Amino acid sequence: MKLPISINLAAMSWAQHEAKRLVRFKKGRTGQPPSWEGHGEDITTHTAGQPLTDRAYWEGRYVLCELRIENEAGEGVTLADAVVSVSRERRIVSTALVGRDGTVKEYINEGDWAISIVVGLQGVQDGVMADVWPDAQVRELRKLLETKEALRVQSSFLDVWGISRMVVKSISATQQTDSNYQTMSISAVSDEDYEIFSNDYEAPKGAE
Repeated sequence: MKLPISINLAAMSWAQHEAKRLVRFKKGRTGQPPSWEGHGEDITTHTAGQPLTDRAYWEGRYVLCELRIENEAGEGVTLADAVVSVSRERRIVSTALVGRDGTVKEYINEGDWAISIVVGLQGVQDGVMADVWPDAQVRELRKLLETKEALRVQSSFLDVWGISRMVVKSISATQQTDSNYQTMSISAVSDEDYEIFSNDYEAPKGAE
């Protein structure tokens, strides 16, 4: 007769329990017990380590790299609090072939850089941070971003990617009333100068 699984497990557990009672362990320590008295000597102490970062070193310093945005006339703003992200997609034409898996790729060129910028503006009065909403800073930046031309941009981060000009596609902001701080989001694409040459030339009529 076959017993239910629960009864079989109970019988096995009881057998294992009885087997463990037959086990005898040896003493783990055969020498003298450890002494916490320093063997008759004073315990040596060490001073607490100094912090790795001294707060005074960072006072008055910008951790983020500054971002400069200006128009073609050189008028613009320098933003101390700006976080930039960039992405670029390659233009590749894929052609499917009959009876063959996959596609044939034809490289066309590099696309424009897509640029996203999050800017933080601080309320300032007479050159000192104050407990006011930064309306003047928001107005100045909005006026610059609504310029109907490409803008020149410069930062250490953008220099790495070779971006020096951009065209603004959109700007957005959500009102913040809990502090003297306002964030703005900027979406743009890179815009570089191009020189287009043509070998096709048609001489004016009547010219030899």
